Amino acid sequence: MVINADPRVFEQIALTRLPELQVANGLFRATAKLDGVEDQGPPPTALSAACIVLVGLRRADEVGLDQPFATGALRTTVLGALSGPEAHAGDIGLALWAESRDDGGAIGELTASLQRVGARKFETLPLEQLAWAVTGLTEASVLAGDAGQLGSLREEATAALVSRAEDSGLFAEEGKRRNAHAAPVGNQFHVLNSLCQTMRADSGSEAAGLAQSLATALLELQRPDGSWPGLVDPQRGEAAALYPVLTVTQIALAPIALRVAGDQGLEGGFEASINSGLAWAQGGNVLGFDLVHESESRLDRGILPRREPGAVARGFSNASRRFRGRLPDLDPDRLILDPAVSSEDLGWVLEAWAGR
Repeated sequence: MVINADPRVFEQIALTRLPELQVANGLFRATAKLDGVEDQGPPPTALSAACIVLVGLRRADEVGLDQPFATGALRTTVLGALSGPEAHAGDIGLALWAESRDDGGAIGELTASLQRVGARKFETLPLEQLAWAVTGLTEASVLAGDAGQLGSLREEATAALVSRAEDSGLFAEEGKRRNAHAAPVGNQFHVLNSLCQTMRADSGSEAAGLAQSLATALLELQRPDGSWPGLVDPQRGEAAALYPVLTVTQIALAPIALRVAGDQGLEGGFEASINSGLAWAQGGNVLGFDLVHESESRLDRGILPRREPGAVARGFSNASRRFRGRLPDLDPDRLILDPAVSSEDLGWVLEAWAGR
């Protein structure tokens, strides 16, 4: 693929900004601090954020990229935190993903933790977490083999993910209760990546057909300006809300998933789609803002709708539902730029671009 981006710019931005988001306990602030806004108490942290950053840093280490973190120390911190009550199956999946890029020494420990946290509950997980669990289990099985508890959990998680496939090609946010009509589009890219990793590990599996249908649905959802709608309706296979459009979706989540889709031989104009998404973030959006600031080594979080009074917001929502498939473009005056990028976003940027 010929991609219209300089990976070194994204590497520099992520590795410059991430140290500012690490807090005293070694984990990461889930949301960047806004200028002029003082913290009320200790800064918020999230185990998921640290796990995503660890995935990105392992990618950076794998390709020999100089970076300012002691990745081993972060790994130790994450492994310790995963034994606590905050950990969920998605976090452990992310940790398995990162561990598969090391010597795999903690795969057994993480598999046991996932058995404790996620056994017989995969069908109830949020889609994002389920996709992370499938990816982590698949990557770990490629390194350590697919026997015993690891293989059993991978089979269970993959079956739960496959059961979420809708006729539209998109995937349901929930298992038995398929009533989520507005779901983040980024979750669909996480699923596409996990299906493609499953294809890589299990040639000839049913994941191939589902991945192709999902990739096709996502390409059809991309708008003429290169953006993906912020929210999608998995059952109908259409946009549920055009905004917010997040920079991480455009420059990281979509490239990660679409690149591996192309590598696995799926059909689609993936190169053009990635480039169109990047162009949106680099000034091709309706506001004409470049959300990638190389000179300042930072990213903006994305473009969001202004908050409307409750009755007005409900009116626009109801109108959008009545005219199915014909969501109105928002007036640019009703859109705002959000400059507060998160540590999760930067972790995904590293995963997408380190060493590319």
